[in-house]
Amino acid sequence: MRHILYKVHTYFLGWSKSTILTIVLLIIAAFAWLDYLTGFEIAFSFFYLIPGSIAAWYIGRNSGFFITFVSMAVWVITNFAAGETFSKEIIRYWNASIRLFVFIIIIQLLEEFKRALNHERLLSHTDHLTGIPNSREFYFQTNEELLRAARSKLPIAVAYIDVDSFKKINDQFGHAEGDLTLRVIAQALTYSVRQTDTVARIGGDEFAILLPDTDQNGTMAVMNKVQKNLMEEMAKTKSNATFSIGVITFTHPPASVDKLLQKADKVMYEVKSKGKNGIEFVYIYQ
Repeated sequence: MRHILYKVHTYFLGWSKSTILTIVLLIIAAFAWLDYLTGFEIAFSFFYLIPGSIAAWYIGRNSGFFITFVSMAVWVITNFAAGETFSKEIIRYWNASIRLFVFIIIIQLLEEFKRALNHERLLSHTDHLTGIPNSREFYFQTNEELLRAARSKLPIAVAYIDVDSFKKINDQFGHAEGDLTLRVIAQALTYSVRQTDTVARIGGDEFAILLPDTDQNGTMAVMNKVQKNLMEEMAKTKSNATFSIGVITFTHPPASVDKLLQKADKVMYEVKSKGKNGIEFVYIYQ
């Protein structure tokens, strides 16, 4: 059951908000049809909480509220069409209002739970020194983007960045300067990329950048800017560090995050074998 729920979750992550909204409305229509067939005597209102919860989690709280209102309206209309009657008509709307109130509270609690979960994940998935995502978060986000890229047939790119001779920097200037260098690198990488990209520290002196939905021209434009900004920032520090950067773009994503990083790491080491302090681009067409 857990495996099935995870697969459903990953499918939803790969869909656009408009697609999810369409699916949610279809779910409401399906529940309304089943509700009508089973008659008003069989309680079916609880199931209308499902589409509202899906909308709240994957689209946003306001969408969850909207879908909940729609669900309750559909429930009232469906039961009326099925022949439900009351001694006073106001009872129908009272019952719907109570259910709506409870559903809204549940949607709000779900939103609070999601916020707390995201905050906890942020703390455990953030590199304590640089403040950017760590390897765990990079794997998580990259896995989601691989699924989305495979489903939507979008290109994806990754850059693997290694600080050349970082041990010598620590030995010559001390660990404090080494830590400062890593923080400056993280800041330079972060403001050099787009909001849709992910920068992470995946090792002691190794960084990675995920570039979703980016073809070879876009990859080259972003990474040339990254390299330029890194050189400018390092010129302001004592270490004046240089970098070996391997960049790989896939027209179709690899099967796993490990394979993606292995290929990018290989390209980075090719730069090191040629004398370090450079960048190399590789494009894989499948």
